[in-house]
Amino acid sequence: MNNIELIKQVVKRLKKFSWLIAIIAILFGALFYFMARQGVIMYTSKSTVFPLSSSSDNNISGSAISNILGLSDAPKSFSEEASINIVELATSRRTREAVSKTRIPSKNNKTVAELLIEENNKHTGVMQNDRIPTEKLDTTMLINISSVILRNTFTAKINKNGILELYFSNSNQDIVREVSYVFIQKISDFYIDLKKKKAQIDYQFAVDKADSLLDVLNALDERAIKLDESTFFTNTELKRFNLPKINLDQDKQTVQSQYYYAVNNREAAAYKLQKATPIIEALDKPEGPYDEDGKSKKLYAFIGLLLGAFIGVIVVSWKIISNYLGAELNKAIEKAAKPKDIPQSQTAPIK
Repeated sequence: MNNIELIKQVVKRLKKFSWLIAIIAILFGALFYFMARQGVIMYTSKSTVFPLSSSSDNNISGSAISNILGLSDAPKSFSEEASINIVELATSRRTREAVSKTRIPSKNNKTVAELLIEENNKHTGVMQNDRIPTEKLDTTMLINISSVILRNTFTAKINKNGILELYFSNSNQDIVREVSYVFIQKISDFYIDLKKKKAQIDYQFAVDKADSLLDVLNALDERAIKLDESTFFTNTELKRFNLPKINLDQDKQTVQSQYYYAVNNREAAAYKLQKATPIIEALDKPEGPYDEDGKSKKLYAFIGLLLGAFIGVIVVSWKIISNYLGAELNKAIEKAAKPKDIPQSQTAPIK
């Protein structure tokens, strides 16, 4: 059988069993259509968040400790906070759990965790979500499960312009909107808290130090009053009477100098606290329409038809093709096993 005969037999067999090829193609098309129909359509929101914070303050000469001790004439700003990775903060478990615990008033005051699990259980079955049993789960376990769901459906990144982009996906558009706003709020709260935490500690330290020095000044004033009352009729020229007053005046001057710098530090710390508190604004709010991510039923059905037709052609024509391949293989084996003719060597006659 040559190639032309093979093609003729294959075409003849394909015509004869074209009905079988059509059935296989339809079955595969229906299977792929079912697969696409079972897929859950996911809606994805995109929001951009930008922190409106002041630029870093210039350092002022002198150190805070030397100011309090009266060793410098000018206050110095407190140390800068370490940089905060906003992406790590946005995707952290702390943020996800805080979002999961938040209640949504527009959804019957249910928590985000309850909404996510309910929506997950609406789409269970073949090639869909696994059902999450909620009957025996306490609040902590619900929060943990919701945190895992958020980890798989929420992403954050910094674009080339330095703006934070947030993406959240879900099969319910209302949940996409509400949860996206909750994420923005929680990220803003945590970011502001972390940014101002060091400045808040410095400010509280400055306030406590100024108050402590003021108490010392008041105590020195009370000692001065009592000393005046106890030495009213004494000879002030005597050392035992005038030395305590001189020492008391020197102590008061020293404490007053420290109190002056402490008040300056307190005001600088208050200014620093205000400067360190950023304002988080959403440039692009997570409002619809959202991006849809689902399987096209028509495309999947068309792919299934093509695949089914291809498989049907292979199945129908396999007998002829296998026979042809077997025959060609046998020919090749016989040809390889056939001994080659050894030519007889020609010798010249002896004269």
